[in-house]
Amino acid sequence: MKKFLKYGVIILVLAVPLMSFAAEFKAGKQISTGKDEKVADDLYMAGGSVMSAGNIKGDLITAGGNIIISGDVDEDLIVGGGNINILSNVGDDVRAGGGTVVLSGGVKGDVLLGGGQITISGPGVGGDVAVAGGVVNLNAPVEGDVFIAGGNVYINSAIKGDVKIEAEKVTLGSNALISGNLTYKAKEEMTKEVGATVVGIVDFKLIEKRAVSPKMFMAVFSAVLLWKFLTLLVCALVVGLILRRFNKEIIAIATRRPWFEMGRGIVVMILIPIISVLLFVTLVGIPFGILGLLGFVIMMIFTSIMAPIIVGSVVYKYLFKKELEVSWKTILLGVFIFMLLGLVPIIGWLVQALIMFLTLGSMVALKLQIVKEWR
Repeated sequence: MKKFLKYGVIILVLAVPLMSFAAEFKAGKQISTGKDEKVADDLYMAGGSVMSAGNIKGDLITAGGNIIISGDVDEDLIVGGGNINILSNVGDDVRAGGGTVVLSGGVKGDVLLGGGQITISGPGVGGDVAVAGGVVNLNAPVEGDVFIAGGNVYINSAIKGDVKIEAEKVTLGSNALISGNLTYKAKEEMTKEVGATVVGIVDFKLIEKRAVSPKMFMAVFSAVLLWKFLTLLVCALVVGLILRRFNKEIIAIATRRPWFEMGRGIVVMILIPIISVLLFVTLVGIPFGILGLLGFVIMMIFTSIMAPIIVGSVVYKYLFKKELEVSWKTILLGVFIFMLLGLVPIIGWLVQALIMFLTLGSMVALKLQIVKEWR
């Protein structure tokens, strides 16, 4: 496709907003913009329920459980969540990943979507379309090329460019009109409803049930990566901004004695599961063993959320020569760096592990400090 970069670098695209420090940010359990509200710059929104009805002149980057975009976005739209409904028009590109993604507004640029069930309808897409999903329904006209990787794929609209599909089943609806070539790999030949037309060459290749092509792998990998990035971002934003004082205390401990706290984290990581399992030996110890294991799981989840917050604050301090702070800018920076490390084999994973140990040790140190004060 002409305009799409390789799917593996989608995470780098998300780094662009880091340069837009003049943007607005909203976070909370339920957040929204009013119908008459206008945002002159980029807007970042994160929460359990997100509704954007206002006009966004810049980019809109949002993450949450349920997301409804009903106000026009003049530039790019980047969305990650459980259920995503994009009802408005977008002036440039759309990138979205979620469980269910519905795009019914017009898009002037390209569209990149990943999710379980994806539906594209409405006025149409002015650029290219790349989709990875379990069930994909394309009912909107597309000016450019289309690439789809999925389970069941249904196309029922006009496409001016070429179409490439890798799926279990492909169906062309009665309104399907592909002006370019159709190249597809599937477990069986496609189903064409009466009226479906392919002007160009049709190239079909039969695939085995377990065959996974590199293109499909990269498409699915990119969708999962986008989902993971936005999920971690929204969790870090909620924890970081709501528990700002708690985070500052942990960061202070981590930077004061990093190697000591890292060692403490390693010890805690090893001992708590062992002690919890040993408690199951006696009847009296079973409840404490259960509490220990549950507490360990919760602590590790919280550690994975806290680690990017620490990274972002420390890196931001050294980059801009400022005091340690916890803000949406530092959190966004930290999540990006932490995710980027995960893409680097061995060394990146080792650095991630050390950061996790440091975070865990610092959290335990703060909890011990609180317990001493209470006593």
